[in-house]
Amino acid sequence: MKLVHDPIHGHIELDEFAVRLVDTPEFQRLRRITQLGMAFLAYPSARHTRFEHSLGTFYLAKRIAEHNPEIEEGAVHAALLHDLGHYPFSHTLEALYPRHEENTKWLIRHGEIGDVLREQYSLREFIELFKHPLVSGDIDADRMDYLVRDAYYTGVAYGLVDLDRLVRNLYYDGERLVVEEKGVMAAQSLLLARSMMYPTVYGHHVSRIASAMLVKAVELEGLSLEEIRTMDEVDLVARLRRSEKDEVRELVKAMDDRRLYKRVLYTNRDPGEGAVEELRGELEAEFGHLVLVDYPPKPKFEEKNAFVETENGLRRLSEVSPLVRSLVELKDAHWRWGIYARADVREWVERFLKTFLD
Repeated sequence: MKLVHDPIHGHIELDEFAVRLVDTPEFQRLRRITQLGMAFLAYPSARHTRFEHSLGTFYLAKRIAEHNPEIEEGAVHAALLHDLGHYPFSHTLEALYPRHEENTKWLIRHGEIGDVLREQYSLREFIELFKHPLVSGDIDADRMDYLVRDAYYTGVAYGLVDLDRLVRNLYYDGERLVVEEKGVMAAQSLLLARSMMYPTVYGHHVSRIASAMLVKAVELEGLSLEEIRTMDEVDLVARLRRSEKDEVRELVKAMDDRRLYKRVLYTNRDPGEGAVEELRGELEAEFGHLVLVDYPPKPKFEEKNAFVETENGLRRLSEVSPLVRSLVELKDAHWRWGIYARADVREWVERFLKTFLD
């Protein structure tokens, strides 16, 4: 048994098997994968990593399981490993490569961590546990940890969630985690925190611009999935800095110096993905890497679908909470897509857009 001190949860207790999983190269790599990607360029203290988030998720999963002995121990260990496959800068490079969940499965099947897991689990059965509602549900240990942790490290005041009350008022019915009536306010606070964090942190324009620049640099460098899937951020940045391609070195130097591209267009008016892709092609043909189009997915807010125990049986959180319904209705209001350009070509791009859009 080992105790790890955490600023969010206090002391996190790792059992002997968890310690062995944490001590593998695949898990240690997470120390060098930032939780919020390029957000540190907007929030300098947002340098926390997938490593401590994974420990926090394990802690919360273990606490929920203590209140629900029907939950198998494997689900708690799956919570520990749920982010194992993140690429450098977390979700940023999923614009180019398969989702990190697929890479997690690959690392388990091919890495040293799989040898440790085989001592206690069938790999096939363990991988199925990543779908367990404790790990990946409408309200799960993952988002309970990251919302509070991200707010703490960015310094914003929007991650106030009564985790203790929420944990004590979740029960597992064999299929899902259900919020007991006493936990509704805590569940509401989780979705409220997320709705505030999305425009303030997750969709911050500085982070979006830097992420688009990184994606373009990696795309130009032509890194294969086989190369990127085991890299950490030290590996990736070093590779890009010594690239043989001028455009790649230029982009990474601009990120290093925080001389980011400027917003030419930044709007929540959605012309549709097809029109955006057409525009992307036109801009790339005209300006190359000097102009970037950023069209992120819209937020989903899965928490609204969580089941709540009421006098009339199980109902969705969005059905019992007017606040949650309002937040869901407003979720697209904070969504933005953008076109970013290097400062010296910004005016040319503005003129091009007027011609194109007319």
